[in-house]
Amino acid sequence: MSSNPYGYNPNQGAAMIFTVLFIICSIWHIFIMFRRRVWYFVVLIFGCCLETTGYICRFLAHDNTANLTLFIVQTLTILVAPALFAASVYMVLGRLVLLVKGEAYLVIKPSRLTKIFVGGDILCFFIQIIGSGTLSSKFNLGKAIILVGLIAQIVFFGLFVLVAAIFHRRHSRNPTPTAQMLDEDRARLRWKDITRVIFVVSAMIFVRSLFRLIEFTGDSNSPIMKSEAYLYVCDSTLMLVALVILIYWHPAEYVGNRKDILQMQHEEMS
Repeated sequence: MSSNPYGYNPNQGAAMIFTVLFIICSIWHIFIMFRRRVWYFVVLIFGCCLETTGYICRFLAHDNTANLTLFIVQTLTILVAPALFAASVYMVLGRLVLLVKGEAYLVIKPSRLTKIFVGGDILCFFIQIIGSGTLSSKFNLGKAIILVGLIAQIVFFGLFVLVAAIFHRRHSRNPTPTAQMLDEDRARLRWKDITRVIFVVSAMIFVRSLFRLIEFTGDSNSPIMKSEAYLYVCDSTLMLVALVILIYWHPAEYVGNRKDILQMQHEEMS
């Protein structure tokens, strides 16, 4: 690995801007999580903290590009954080299906949906961590391991979007009575709004993952590796916008925590 593994001098101004923005998103999501008691969003908040750490490291690397620790940490944190955003999206769909009693419209059981996709996400998460940790000693091997993790993540994510799309189509044709009742009670968001949020955020994570896949398949002299503008446009901005969308149209406005969902279903049956 060269004395400057970045291939350029990281821009301090851009790194500071995104550090501040991700800190704001982290605090806002923490506030929503406690206010709505949606504890499963702690995974997304952890992802926000990883993003923040990554851009702090990029800020510090401006005057210290040869520091391999900063390079590895910023690579690791920014690379794996979206996997945690994806895990939150998987859990939102599972809870939405349970809430509207739309299990019959899923191609797999809701309990398996969460286990399969969150489990796959965790697997991809650790593969990418291993790859990032290997970069300092065996750069090419580290890149290869990261590529395996990215490809697996894209495959799992593509399958999830397909499952979500099938559910949306089937449920749109014949909404459950529970969904119709809930839509009448909700002032701002409906079940379709939640699925739209899922699709938009998923698209952003998918595009970002494709970008990182293209980045790691290229060599150190490729335009993507030589300019950090691609990182900020195709990764940083997309992930930041995804977090802002999840703040403004937060799924918790429609889908509460699992305990609330089960309690509501029990009250309907009694």
